[in-house]
Amino acid sequence: MELSKKRRRKLQSAIDLDYGYRRYEDRDVYVLDRGGKVGCGVFAARQFFPGELLFEITGQLISAKSYDGSTYAMHLDDDWYLEPSIPGAFVNHSCSPNCDLLQITDVTNGLIATCNIEAGTEVCFDYQWEAQWWIPRCRCGARNCRGWVVAENEIKKMKRIAERKKKAR
Repeated sequence: MELSKKRRRKLQSAIDLDYGYRRYEDRDVYVLDRGGKVGCGVFAARQFFPGELLFEITGQLISAKSYDGSTYAMHLDDDWYLEPSIPGAFVNHSCSPNCDLLQITDVTNGLIATCNIEAGTEVCFDYQWEAQWWIPRCRCGARNCRGWVVAENEIKKMKRIAERKKKAR
């Protein structure tokens, strides 16, 4: 039996309370569920300086051959993707990011501050995805927001894809 959206949300809330799936906190960062369409994000628990590592992003390695296009998976190389564990799974995109994502080992990424980040500030990086039909509209709210969660050089292609999707409806 397929779950209705309402039932799924209710059960997910119970799981979150019992198991703390969407909660995370250490001395450097914490996950905060802001609810609604915004959802979870990762926030600085202390000040970070430019060039400082916020945290290492670890998780499950997925062979590129079996990769199914999860929106959370991060490209490592031609053979592997990384499905990040918490808190990395909750780092949001911004067209005006305060962090960069760097591969720091063969199997992990790191989130590096690109500017001064004060405690309580949401940490984010520019996903720079390639334009594809499933790419969501961007809700980062930055003055330079591109409108989609794509790389700057993918905007024209994304607009064409969005127009085709609109006509198909």
